[in-house]
Order: sequence, then structure tokens, then C-alpha cells
Amino acid sequence: MLSNFAKIFVTLATVAAVTASPTKRDDTTTCSFLLHPDVTIDSTTTNLVAEFNYAIGRTLAIAVPSHQGGSGSTWTDNGDNTFNVQDTIAAVGETSASTAAIIEGWIGTSLLGPTANWFVESVDCI
Repeated sequence: MLSNFAKIFVTLATVAAVTASPTKRDDTTTCSFLLHPDVTIDSTTTNLVAEFNYAIGRTLAIAVPSHQGGSGSTWTDNGDNTFNVQDTIAAVGETSASTAAIIEGWIGTSLLGPTANWFVESVDCI
């Protein structure tokens, strides 16, 4: 009985390993956002890397439950309570083009962050 269980387990594990298709690193897309928070943000006291990683990652994870992650956000404070943000991100089972299309569909919506809701004024992905 134990032998049959072991055979079934090995078979299922092999099938899962063969059919799994993790995202390759070349399936990432790099997106440039113009974001405007719903509250005034002090970029010297707010951890904006964590803020943007959360807001962008969470929103992609809702759209694509197999959200993979990325290399993290970089940002520039424009001085008028808007921020240029660049993020490289991927989703399991999605091509870079399909991930870009999902993200570019966020224009005109707000992304929930720990500190603010971030209105997406523009986004362009390559």
C-alpha cells in the first residue's frame, strides 16, 4: 500500500514539475508611471519604494493571481505632489506584452497603497 502511495506521489510530482511554466526573466515588462496621491506625500519621510512596490504589485496580483514580482520600483519626486515611477514586473503565465496591456489599462484608476491611493495619470510599458 505504501509503495503504491509513493508511486502515485512521484507520478503527480513529476506531472506538476513538467507542466509548471514559471515566468522567464525575459517576460518582464518595464513600466513608467505618472502617479498622483490623494494626500500630500513627504518623499523625505515616506518609504516610497515600499509604497510603490505594494501599490503596483497588489494591483497586478488582483488582476493576475499568479503575480510574479519584479525588480522593484524607482521614483522621482516632481515637486508638485506627483511622482514618476519606474517598475519592472512580471506575472506567471503572462507574456511581457500581455502584462503591459493589463498595466496600461490602469490609466485613470487609483492604486491602493499603505499611505495613499495613487491616481494613475499615465503609464507606458515596454
